[in-house]
This record gives sequence, C-alpha cells and structure tokens, in this order.
Amino acid sequence: MRLFSEKGFHNVSMQEIAAEAEFATGTIYSFFDSKEALYLEIMNEVADNVLSVGQPFLDGQADEREKLAGFIRASVRVFRENSAAIRLFLRANQRPVSQIGTTRFSKTAIKVHDTLQARLRQVYAAGVRKGTFRAFDPRVVALALDAALRAIIFSVAEDTDETALEQKVTDIEELFFRGILHDPWNRAAGSRAAADR
Repeated sequence: MRLFSEKGFHNVSMQEIAAEAEFATGTIYSFFDSKEALYLEIMNEVADNVLSVGQPFLDGQADEREKLAGFIRASVRVFRENSAAIRLFLRANQRPVSQIGTTRFSKTAIKVHDTLQARLRQVYAAGVRKGTFRAFDPRVVALALDAALRAIIFSVAEDTDETALEQKVTDIEELFFRGILHDPWNRAAGSRAAADR
C-alpha cells in the first residue's frame, strides 16, 4: 500500500514489492499471480471491512431510521480508515469516479455491494410498512443512498479535513432523511434545523 500510494499503482513492480516486504520475488508470486491480483486482494479486504462494519447496523435491533443512520456513519468511518486503499483504487483506474463502472470492482466487492443493497431495501421496506418512511421504491432509495455514500467516500480519499467530512455526512443525512421520512417527521426535522440555525 505504501509503495502504491507513493509511486502510483502502475509505477510499482512486483520486484519492488518483494524487496519492500523482504521476500524473494518468487515467494511473492507464490502468494499473488500478479500485481493486479495483489491489488484485488487489497480491494477485497476493504470490501470485507465494509460488510463487517456496516451490516451489523442494518441487522440490529434499532428502528429503521436508526439503522440507516448508523449504516451511513459506519460506512464513512470504514472508508475513512481505508482512505489509502480508496486513493489506490482511484489512481489504478485513472478516470473520474463517475466513469468507473462495476467491472473495475472485484467479485468480492460486487457481492458485498449487492448484499448491502438488498439489506438496505429490506430495512427501507420495513420502515415503509411501519409508516416511518414514505412509500418510494426501495431499490431507488437504496441506490440513491449508495450514490450519496460514494460521493462522500471518494471525497474522503482526497480531503482529510475531519470537520469538512463531518459536515458532508451531516448534510447527506439531512437530505436523505428529509426525502424519505413521512411529513410529520420532515416538519419536525425542519423545525429543529431552523432552531439550530
């Protein structure tokens, strides 16, 4: 990770990685077939971290609003902790975030994404049934939350200002929940926001 971060993914050789890890090059190749395989393993580790940190919030005993809020905070936290891997991902793909399709993600990352999307849809649908959330298509809501989180996550890699990050997370939460909560909740949230200002 240090070599990739300092020199860029495309400018690091397996020989340099082996020397830095104090292994023979052949030994490194016994663990990873290529630099790309090593890269995918790093991305898989980040994906597994996202699942292990985020899923407990969605599966917990809290109400649906608290589950989603906890998931948002947990997702940002795990990506902040893995910001070097996010920078590696962006540099390895050498294109704007909006142009990075799912083909650039590992199978593990896609599986984690799909698992969390399915669980987000279930949590949202449960909140709709209880009258907490407005009756939107759960797939659309889950995708909208995913897009908002990606925007924050990729900004984490570029901006290490904790205060600015916290404000971004707060803004996303407010925008998201104002959109999905039933009107009485929205009015109360709006009144609280106005009072805070």
